[in-house]
Amino acid sequence: MSDTEEVEQVEEEYEEEESQEQEEKPKPRLTAPKIPDGDKVDFDDIQKKRQNKDLVELQSLIDTHFEARKKKKKKKKKK
Repeated sequence: MSDTEEVEQVEEEYEEEESQEQEEKPKPRLTAPKIPDGDKVDFDDIQKKRQNKDLVELQSLIDTHFEARKKKKKKKKKK
């Protein structure tokens, strides 16, 4: 087996693991902030809601990443 074949095989296994992890974890349902009807629109409030939504999404991505790393470390220790 050549080096490139080994690399391709490892990449395929990694992609399969990633797809399985993505399927297992439900993503939080995020909704876009609703703009109230009328003359006055509070842009500061809309900005805060947007930032909060982004923060929640970022935290979930970080959690997912570190959980995946923990699993990989456990697998390496078992070998």
